[in-house]
Amino acid sequence: MITDCSEKIASSRVIHVHLFFLLEFIMRPLVWNGLQNSKSSFEKSRFNLVHSLMNIEVKKKYEFLESISAIMDAHLRYFKLGYDLLSQMEPYIHQVLTYAQQSKELANIEQDKLAKRIQEYRTQAELENARASSSNTDSMPGADSTHPVRLNSYKSFEAGMQSATKGEVQTVKQGYLLKRSSRTRGDWKRRFFVLDNQGSLYYYRAKGPKPSGFQSYNYSRLSEQNSGMFGRFRAKHNRAASLNEDILGSCAVDLCTSTIKMDAEDTDLRLCFRIISPSKSYTLQAENEVDRMDWVNKITGAITSLFNFQFLQQPHYGKLQLENKNSAIGSSLTSQQEDSNKSLMDDVFSEEGGSVSNILRGIPGNDKCAECNAPEPDWASLNLGILLCIECSGVHRNLGVHISKVRSLTLDVKVWEPTILELFNNLGNAYCNSIWEGLLLLDDERVGESNVPLKPCSTDPSQYKEKYIQAKYVEKSLIIRADIPEIPSVSTKIWQAVQAINVREVYRLIVTSTSNPINTKYDDAVPNADTEGHQHDPEACLRIKESNETESCFRGWSLLHLACHSDSTLMVELLLQFGADINMRDYHGRTPLHHCISSGKNPLAKFLLRRGAKPSVKDAGGHTALERAMEMGAITDEELFIKLVECQ
Repeated sequence: MITDCSEKIASSRVIHVHLFFLLEFIMRPLVWNGLQNSKSSFEKSRFNLVHSLMNIEVKKKYEFLESISAIMDAHLRYFKLGYDLLSQMEPYIHQVLTYAQQSKELANIEQDKLAKRIQEYRTQAELENARASSSNTDSMPGADSTHPVRLNSYKSFEAGMQSATKGEVQTVKQGYLLKRSSRTRGDWKRRFFVLDNQGSLYYYRAKGPKPSGFQSYNYSRLSEQNSGMFGRFRAKHNRAASLNEDILGSCAVDLCTSTIKMDAEDTDLRLCFRIISPSKSYTLQAENEVDRMDWVNKITGAITSLFNFQFLQQPHYGKLQLENKNSAIGSSLTSQQEDSNKSLMDDVFSEEGGSVSNILRGIPGNDKCAECNAPEPDWASLNLGILLCIECSGVHRNLGVHISKVRSLTLDVKVWEPTILELFNNLGNAYCNSIWEGLLLLDDERVGESNVPLKPCSTDPSQYKEKYIQAKYVEKSLIIRADIPEIPSVSTKIWQAVQAINVREVYRLIVTSTSNPINTKYDDAVPNADTEGHQHDPEACLRIKESNETESCFRGWSLLHLACHSDSTLMVELLLQFGADINMRDYHGRTPLHHCISSGKNPLAKFLLRRGAKPSVKDAGGHTALERAMEMGAITDEELFIKLVECQ
């Protein structure tokens, strides 16, 4: 057994040796050749990779830059070629743009004209429908005071208010309107509104019989209107309104301090209008356009007539003086003329329905427009002192307020204070046109040879009227001017005219002067005056302060100082209308307000304060107007004291 195993081991060892030698001499060359081939292939691939990387690195240095440069050069040549072509077309491009702009402007003008004509046509049609319905209602038999009275203008309201003083209360218009709530939700509620001939507008939560206290309420309102005390009227009116709302079930709208607008805060709402008062705003909606226009017209007439009615009841209003129709142009008022003017004013107030428009149209030449002779002008230029039609007033408004201050006779009721009316009474269209249209009144050959435009008529186109008004007031080409310098000078003449309170002469000198003489001073008007010491002289100021005599020194006085010294509110109004400096100081530092306070002219001082005078200005002595007034003793005029304190 052991022998067999030994033999097997020996034979296996022989086989192993044999195989080892066989592998060593036969397979080794084959393996070596394969290894060499693999090594050669690896080296070849490595060299190819290095070569490729080298090519890439080289190309990065010049090919990319060449490509970018070529692209930029191509773009440069392309845009340069386009620039050259567009430069050649530049004149044509500007021509096309100019033509397009002109076409756009013409199209806008045509659209505006078309829209304006459409609006005018619609408004005219609505007014005709309203008039037709009004006439049909008036012609109905059996109408009594409990039915609406169709009034078409504020003139009818004035007649109604005159009859209301006798206890005849009539309903002007009544009906349902949608009223927008003033709460956050802003919901709409249907209310029954009533407008009577006293100018009272009130509404009920539901239509029904009038409460028993209704007539007594109306009479209390009428007595308040006749009192003329605006603050007292407001207080009583508010108490009456709250009484109606809480007890009688109705709410009153204060029309005396209200204005009306033909729109709503929300532009998407149709058929709306607003009544705006200092305390509350009412947004109302009518059933149709005709009803809305009817309400707006009647409420507007009520507001205008209510204010005019209260204004005509003021005691000082009857003191206005109308100028005699037969007085010579350019002459000053005499005592005989003042008496005749006063009687003429009394005649005007004795007539039924007297109003601002009736008074102003009674002045010579004011029955027609000052520019085109259109009848019954409803507009005026405050500083020029003339009446205008509505078309010419639009042209005047475009001139600017430095040339013409346009106001309405019926809408701008608060403007027509007694001084304004008195100023118009002293001027008028006839006198003003004799100055502004002096060349048209000449009947010699010079007019025919010159380029003086002819006066337009009411039927002439608006472009011709605009050209004429421009030449008349801006260029002043129709004014007669002296060929040689005037002696004495304009400054001297206007100083003398203000001193003589000659309103017409002052107006003529302001209009015809090439330079504006409105702020002429004493030294300009009196060339021989002593001009030494025109600075603030402390001794002179102290002397004036101690003596309290403002008239003891004229140094540095302006025309407004002189008018205040003459105690002429009319002259002050004229100078202010033409732009006089209301706070100009003399050589002692005193304004016109200082002079009025020191001389005891309290009404004129209050007038200056209403027109914008500053009481905080100090004179050379370091005193304001209030301090000057307190130096004179206790201020008995409470209104003056309040104005001086409020404006500090």
